[in-house]
Amino acid sequence: MASAVDILNQIVKDGSNRGLIHHHTEDENLDGQVVTINGNSLVNFGSCSYLGLETHPMLKEGVIDAVTKYGTQFSSSRTYLSLGLYHELEHSLNTIFEKPTIVTASTTLGHLATLPVIVGDNDAIILDLQVHSSIQMATQLLKARKVPVYIIRHNCMESLEKKIQHLNNKHDKIWYFADGVYSMYGDFAPFQALEALMDQYKKFHLYIDDAHGMSWTGKNGVGVVRSHMKHHNKMVLAVSLNKSFGAAGGCMVFPNAEMEEKVRNCGSTYIFCGPIQPPMLGAACASIKFHMSQALEERQAELRELIDYTNTRLNELSLPQFMQTDSPLFFIPAGLPAITYDIVSKMKDDGFYLNSAAFPAVPMKKSGVRFMINNNLSKQDINNMLEALQVNYLHALIDAGSSCAYVSKVFDIPSFNISINGSQDSEKESRTSLQIEIKDSINKVHKKEWDQLFINNGNLNYDNLKLVEQCFQGNSAPENNWKFQYVTIKDSQGTIVLKTFFTTALVKDDMFSPASVSAKVELMRQEDPYVLSSKNVMTGSMITKGEHVYINREHNNWKEALALLVKAMQETMEQVGATKLMLRDFVGYEDKELEQVFLELGLINYNLLDNCIVESLAWNDRATYLTQLGQKYRYNVRKEILQFEDRFIVRTNKPQSESEIDACYQLYSAVFEKALELNVFKLPKHYFKAMCANNNYDVIQLYLKPEFVEGATSPVLVGILFSEINGSTYNAMLVGLDYNYVKTHNTYKQILFQSLERAQQVGCEVLDLAYTAELTKKKLGAKFAFVQSTEHFNHQILDAMLQ
Repeated sequence: MASAVDILNQIVKDGSNRGLIHHHTEDENLDGQVVTINGNSLVNFGSCSYLGLETHPMLKEGVIDAVTKYGTQFSSSRTYLSLGLYHELEHSLNTIFEKPTIVTASTTLGHLATLPVIVGDNDAIILDLQVHSSIQMATQLLKARKVPVYIIRHNCMESLEKKIQHLNNKHDKIWYFADGVYSMYGDFAPFQALEALMDQYKKFHLYIDDAHGMSWTGKNGVGVVRSHMKHHNKMVLAVSLNKSFGAAGGCMVFPNAEMEEKVRNCGSTYIFCGPIQPPMLGAACASIKFHMSQALEERQAELRELIDYTNTRLNELSLPQFMQTDSPLFFIPAGLPAITYDIVSKMKDDGFYLNSAAFPAVPMKKSGVRFMINNNLSKQDINNMLEALQVNYLHALIDAGSSCAYVSKVFDIPSFNISINGSQDSEKESRTSLQIEIKDSINKVHKKEWDQLFINNGNLNYDNLKLVEQCFQGNSAPENNWKFQYVTIKDSQGTIVLKTFFTTALVKDDMFSPASVSAKVELMRQEDPYVLSSKNVMTGSMITKGEHVYINREHNNWKEALALLVKAMQETMEQVGATKLMLRDFVGYEDKELEQVFLELGLINYNLLDNCIVESLAWNDRATYLTQLGQKYRYNVRKEILQFEDRFIVRTNKPQSESEIDACYQLYSAVFEKALELNVFKLPKHYFKAMCANNNYDVIQLYLKPEFVEGATSPVLVGILFSEINGSTYNAMLVGLDYNYVKTHNTYKQILFQSLERAQQVGCEVLDLAYTAELTKKKLGAKFAFVQSTEHFNHQILDAMLQ
């Protein structure tokens, strides 16, 4: 599957192509208010320098004085020697926080120095879902030491307490990693609740990052966390000397001198990374003096007035917030990234620079506009920006076919409505000439029309879908009860532009996770069989394969047709409470145009396992087949398959009796228990009965002769392969094996080879082996899907289990 790096690269490249990121300023001088990008002067609402100290004369003088006295750098590990300015800075920070501190080259490096030292091997970690990426990165070092890591939903104190209770008797300490001010949504941690939990549970400790809360609030700028709670004796605080502080570096604040000394002596990035260099160390020393003066309170008061003004104007303009706070960081919910990108682009055109907050930092459908208020801005700047934002926000929603009501529903925020000169937030009426038709059963679909498009395409023919639909409806087990919807999209002339079907089904969230992760999850499922499972809406079904979506790429409106399909699937998601949408399977290599269309619809390219087939079945005998193979493959077939062939009896009659079907099902079950690379729910036995009774299915039964089985007097069933014949394609579907004989007799390779001969025998031209990799075959190209998740909580849990 696609790696996190590949997905991030795809998203960032898209943002760069849209002209939203990777900018450079073109100004000869910066005043903190305006930046010039591509020749355009923009009022800057993207700066986290909340107090605007980067232009303050006091800090500039601190830089000049330091560089004059000490030069541009002081190149020495702090373990050996530190510039004297460090002592001055840390002494003042100790005074401000009334606790021992260590200044680090950055907050991120502070996390990397501190966490591996203070977290013990017998401790446990609980991450807030939205905790900053820098903390999540540092957590990887602890996972490598096998320290268990758990995830809870954002700010959910009920889940946190349950997790504490669960872990309390198993670990020395239980650490909760959180932010004081969350960098995407701008909301606060529940400080009073956290303080109460530390008081109640002896083993519970808090590690909290207040990078976005430092300086702009609190006495001497101690920040949001320390303004809302005392420094608990089980709390470690991280703050930033960037952002509001106006300098560079980070600061770790410890509850006691013993912990501070241990990190100073053992923190790897403290020991081996370079220090803050003299110019910015001079700025930090000047800033700390500013923080200890009356001027800071005046600056804070000015910022509070701007924040209050912003909140007031947002309310007056009916612009939504994820959560209203007194933070200078604001998040305006929008929905899909394409809507957010449109708003940000429109704002640039109007002379304002804002940020986007989009996937993967937030769930795909919960992106929004992110902007910051700082002391370099005026109320007039803010008013002008917000009035432009109101117009651009409304127009972007309308253009995307969204609405205020939809945003409110997705983000679970109070309802709101925007009206500008009579223009309401009602959804944009579709102007497409395309017509979408959705049927809830294959029986309501025209058979000839369907098979014209899907014959010889996996097992997607009409008759097989009829069988699958009958087997996976009306069952008691939720994982075997699927909802089917068949979609046809035509133009006004009746030409088919798109055709597919999709199902709603309960799916294991670790379906594509590494086998090591699924093994851990399966242990959890012994207590709760549906843990880390959720409803998915996907083209095709869990038991079909092939290119599930027919798209007439020659039609001018094929992109609109895809948008209609995605919208229909999203509506189903909302109706049934599904968390993931998947369009599969697409086969080929790079298709940048298709990828871009899906990205704009909020779906990410997700690589699946390669699709492997044998196309060359036009041979009359085995000798001819073998001559077609390369020397290496020919040798392997002879040594690993043909050498064992006389040990077996191959039968192609279908099991009929209950006992025969039971025997086949037991072999399938044995493979199912080991097949964690593609972790799915177990198929019901009645599906196997249906396959045995259907003329389109072929069954190969592999028996080991009794002389090769100790104590046997008759042939022993050791392998089974169920396949479906669709036109001229032989689709290998489900295999079952007796693992007592797999290694000694190569039964898996043998049954795959027999499927090759069987496919040729019944007149098929193509053998589709799906994900198997034991025979020579042709790889048609990467197999991929396009995926959209409404939330990523379960997937964060699975990521945390990767150790």
